[in-house]
Amino acid sequence: MKAKKINITILLVLLIGCSSFGKINLKASNKMILVRGGFYCPLFKSDNDSSKQFIHAFYIDQNPVTNEEYLKFVKANPEWRRSMVKIIFADANYLRKWKSDLDLGNEVKSNKPVTDISWYAANAYCTWVGKRLPTVAEWEYAAEKLRMINNSNDLVHFYEWTFDFNETNIEASSICGGAGASATNPKDYPAFLRFSFRNSLKANYSMDDLGFRCVTGIN
Repeated sequence: MKAKKINITILLVLLIGCSSFGKINLKASNKMILVRGGFYCPLFKSDNDSSKQFIHAFYIDQNPVTNEEYLKFVKANPEWRRSMVKIIFADANYLRKWKSDLDLGNEVKSNKPVTDISWYAANAYCTWVGKRLPTVAEWEYAAEKLRMINNSNDLVHFYEWTFDFNETNIEASSICGGAGASATNPKDYPAFLRFSFRNSLKANYSMDDLGFRCVTGIN
């Protein structure tokens, strides 16, 4: 099964990321959890991949980034405000529940995970706080080890961006179709949902049930 390549636009954003968002802010309030290194068994692998891959130890945010935390980001980086962001980086749903650029309004809770965020925006935030988005392997490994997802309902109703979200080519039909037999664990239905959902995304999509959290490596 061939992996998709991250498109050129994404790579350009990564190249200019550190210079575009000003001074890195290391004062993010989100606590981080140590995930010790170990082996991860991908749900899908190419013919040339081994059945397991080693994940180096890293830190991951205990909780998804909140509206309050993201508000600090857009205050410091006007180009990511709802009325100013370019459509190539975020579609029309970007922060659509906020009352205005810098006002959450009464219906959006400051301590709840921020959603309606594009991959570009999530990646920019992580860069700004001196972190990065987790890879699919890191996210899945952390979810398994730390049980940061409590039950299957959470998996259905809330998803999170990963750095390489579109590298595994799995169609929605694979969840119930014959392609599922090639998975390392055909009974892991929640994982099928996550991989299928990720594969349906484009980097500028912003959705109600899609948020993110950051990770950082260990020096």
